[in-house]
Amino acid sequence: MPHVALAATFAESRRILKSADYVPTAMADRYRDIGERLGEDFSPAIRLLELLPVFVSGPRHANTRRDMALRIAAARPQQLHALQQHTDRLPALLAPGQTIDLLARFVRPLWQALADAASGGLHLPASLVSGCTDLFDSRSRLRARLTVNEALREFIAADPATADQRLLILGQTVLGIRPFIGSLTLSLHALFSANLGKPLARIAYPARFPLSSLPTTDRWRTSEQTDTPADERETVRCVLHSARFSTAENDEAMYGIGAHACLGRPISNDAWTMVTARLAGLDVAVASSTLALHTPLPHDDDDLLKLSDPFIKPRSLKVRIES
Repeated sequence: MPHVALAATFAESRRILKSADYVPTAMADRYRDIGERLGEDFSPAIRLLELLPVFVSGPRHANTRRDMALRIAAARPQQLHALQQHTDRLPALLAPGQTIDLLARFVRPLWQALADAASGGLHLPASLVSGCTDLFDSRSRLRARLTVNEALREFIAADPATADQRLLILGQTVLGIRPFIGSLTLSLHALFSANLGKPLARIAYPARFPLSSLPTTDRWRTSEQTDTPADERETVRCVLHSARFSTAENDEAMYGIGAHACLGRPISNDAWTMVTARLAGLDVAVASSTLALHTPLPHDDDDLLKLSDPFIKPRSLKVRIES
């Protein structure tokens, strides 16, 4: 197993993330190693992982990132329209006397609408999108990984001539689902919890997401890679978001730092702006806000080092509304 060191200060994390001497984990190489050890063919999963700019470097990263950025820019009008439609649902969802799971009733449907708007009409099964995110979690069972791999094999075989284009759209959706859903849910809960019983129209709303569902990201030093197997390279875990950081530092790192910063920043910022603007027009209050997570929040450096999945995944956000 690789040794993991923690870059716990903002300055150190920023230095590493902006340095050409450090690169992201090559996730495709991990599946090559797993496949060789177990005699399994993970080529469909590897093909997807090699198209995800978050896991690659160099010319391949630049080319894929450019293609993804062009697709995202082209879909922006459709995504803004979807945002408007879904934020218009908030008054009915947050009517006095209601208790609802805002994650299930608003956040997830909002993300699905944004993903559909960016897909160009390509239908992506929800089970495939959510399953692909399990490829990044070291706790995922082998059976689950094999199931996702076979689903990807079928997805590719459905139309081999367009497979790379469809995988790029799938990858774009897979990369966005956890940070968007997690960050919006955590941020809404923090906002509501700090203002229980206060009319939504009288809350001071932050200009950007106050919390991130991605507290860390891993890098390893390129000078150490030559003759060292991928699963034995020393990893540096950079902290992106922390209560110890200033508001300005957390804002700077909200979407990552350096060449691998998230391409979804513009539409995510638009989403937060539109959601909070709609909330600010409501004369009701949140009486209680209850957040449930799949795994506990990391509270200290030891917790950050133990993370097997970099994302904080919410299970529900139940809010009770009063007049």
